[in-house]
Amino acid sequence: MNLEDYDRRVTLSEDELKLVRRWKEEHLIITRRQAPRLRKPLTDVLYRSNLDRANSHRALKYLLLEVARQEAPYWGWSEDLWVEIINNSPVLKKTGIVPQIIAVAYLLCGFRSLYKIQRNVATAVVARLVFGAEIVDTECERLFSALTRVGFVCQTVRPLVPSIFAAVALQGENPKLESFNREILEYTRECYAGNHVANRIGILSNGLAAMGLTSKVIHFRAYPPRHGTETDNINPEWMTWCRRWLETTTLREGSRRAVYNTLTRIGIWLSREHPEVTGPEQWTVSVCADYLAAVDKLHVGGWGGSTFDYRLIPTAGQPLQAPTKVAYYQVMRRFLSDIQSWEWARLRCNPRYHLATPRNIAKYLGVNPRTIDDAAWLKLTWASLNIEPDDLSPDCFYPFALLQAIAVVWTHAGLRSNEIARLRVGCTREQSEDVIDQSGNVVPAGQVCWLDVPEGKTSVAYTKPVSHTVHKYIAAWMKKRASPHKHLDRRTGEHVHFLFQLRNRPIAKEVLNQTVIPLLCKKAGIPLEDSKGRITSHRGRASAVSMLASVPQGMTIFDLAKWCGHTSVQSTMSYVRSKPTQLASAFAKADQAARMIEIVIDQEVIAAGATKDGAPWKYYDLGDSYCSNAFWSTCPHRMACARCYFNIPKPSAKGVVLAAQQAANRLLEEVWLSPEERDAVSGDVEALEGMLNKLRDKPTPDGRTPGEISATSGALVSSPVSKSK
Repeated sequence: MNLEDYDRRVTLSEDELKLVRRWKEEHLIITRRQAPRLRKPLTDVLYRSNLDRANSHRALKYLLLEVARQEAPYWGWSEDLWVEIINNSPVLKKTGIVPQIIAVAYLLCGFRSLYKIQRNVATAVVARLVFGAEIVDTECERLFSALTRVGFVCQTVRPLVPSIFAAVALQGENPKLESFNREILEYTRECYAGNHVANRIGILSNGLAAMGLTSKVIHFRAYPPRHGTETDNINPEWMTWCRRWLETTTLREGSRRAVYNTLTRIGIWLSREHPEVTGPEQWTVSVCADYLAAVDKLHVGGWGGSTFDYRLIPTAGQPLQAPTKVAYYQVMRRFLSDIQSWEWARLRCNPRYHLATPRNIAKYLGVNPRTIDDAAWLKLTWASLNIEPDDLSPDCFYPFALLQAIAVVWTHAGLRSNEIARLRVGCTREQSEDVIDQSGNVVPAGQVCWLDVPEGKTSVAYTKPVSHTVHKYIAAWMKKRASPHKHLDRRTGEHVHFLFQLRNRPIAKEVLNQTVIPLLCKKAGIPLEDSKGRITSHRGRASAVSMLASVPQGMTIFDLAKWCGHTSVQSTMSYVRSKPTQLASAFAKADQAARMIEIVIDQEVIAAGATKDGAPWKYYDLGDSYCSNAFWSTCPHRMACARCYFNIPKPSAKGVVLAAQQAANRLLEEVWLSPEERDAVSGDVEALEGMLNKLRDKPTPDGRTPGEISATSGALVSSPVSKSK
């Protein structure tokens, strides 16, 4: 529109002022003949298209009445006045003329502050009124087609494209996509900060990159500052050391930031307890000792800054767990050791010795894979092969083929979530020929496939055999994968084609824990937690490896280490720990003493009713003797103890007891023994004598006891002697 064709005086003439006052008092409608200077520009804007002429007529009437109320033409209305009129007018709450009002302000008065309007504004309608419906629809369709090509779901993107496009076009004053650049996108995002438009500007950037209008996708990420890590209460010199270390270390970005955040917390502790310590060279042995004790007593949030919000952490105020304490010790050891090795300062302590993890904390450490319960893991494996598109929630925007491919890789390949997210295009290859191992066993072609795993946490890139099912579902995803651009692998520094990427960027590793696993649990009909806690991606890896390790005559520990990508067999050992069921079976087989015990019941004692008087009636057969202890199962020894009151020797044990007694007497007579040893052997002799005394009351086959036989034999021998006397 050419505004030079209009009379844009910002004040009303005397005739116009009298006219608008009469209109305001009598609530009359301004006609075309009465005020052409005020009416014609409005009609040119509102009736330039056939979009909703009824609302256009209402907007014309409202604006002319507003001129009467303001007693000033709209040419002179300020931006704040336009915002006030649109936000506070009660009439606009009941009518749908807000887009028409904004279009008039935009075209005639240079109004661009749409982001200041607090009402829900249909920006797409405003753009159609301003630029024309045909060009807006054409550009939106171009953008929608580009987004669909890079993997955006049509039913999710189609409602969002018009509003995002309109917001950027209105701020940039040009509806052509070729005019959209980074500056306009960033400016629009700043204007709409806190609004849904700002959060979705990145969607528009994906479409522009797919069309080749920008060199790469522009990621608009606003990470909030981490709570409790501000540097206001920390000595500036300490922060200088921390930043210098951050800029020098070769750790990966995530590890660097984690160490740096911990160092800032340590700086808060130093400012409270040791304000005189401002640098590494001032860390003495006593300061190290105080640090070890402080970490051991530390609670969650104890070293938070002034802005620390305890509501953000449900465990605030609870004692730190052992792994967290060890992390605090490791951070300080690394920091001081690096400074010493780089010769930045001369330390007054030995970090590796004086900051070593105390034994009472280190004993709680250990690898604990926490495998998923066998029943739950089998159900999850079944669910990964049987999920259907109808199982996805309505708000899930991920393609079904992508989610199923990730699920099958997780349940069948035994990979970490980071390794799954970094798999590359062409990572699977079919087994084309039979494989014959050293034992002569044949693996038919097509039974397995080869999976190329990228560099990971503990190994370089390697290839592992997995089920052919993995190749099947990855191939199904490749048919629908539509992102041709390469992306940077931050671990290796290479630009590669990631297998699992959507919307022109790789998926986040959190997709597995936040989307795929809940989907599988819902399909399998199991909760998100089992007996050991929440089901996570790494617990699935532990379950897959443990399943392979528990198969009889399966993979050796060395083969399993190669399959897992471990450089040390010690790491693999944590996955092959015996399960409780295996321990129970092994114990039952090894507990031979329990299986050899027999119980002998004295029926005569029971029939006589002597059990009421405490007479023994149940005897445990221990081989050469019986145990009359009714609570034998709770006895700590559970063996034939010669000194035990409950031990009742069998008659067949007499020879064994005599031989043992003879051996003990020989020790006393022929071998030099210390007083302690002699007392012990003498005690054995007394115990064996007690067993022989118990055998004296046992009847022989002819019915007499050994004591009776000895007495009779003694009488027969002594009688002639007495007669001779």
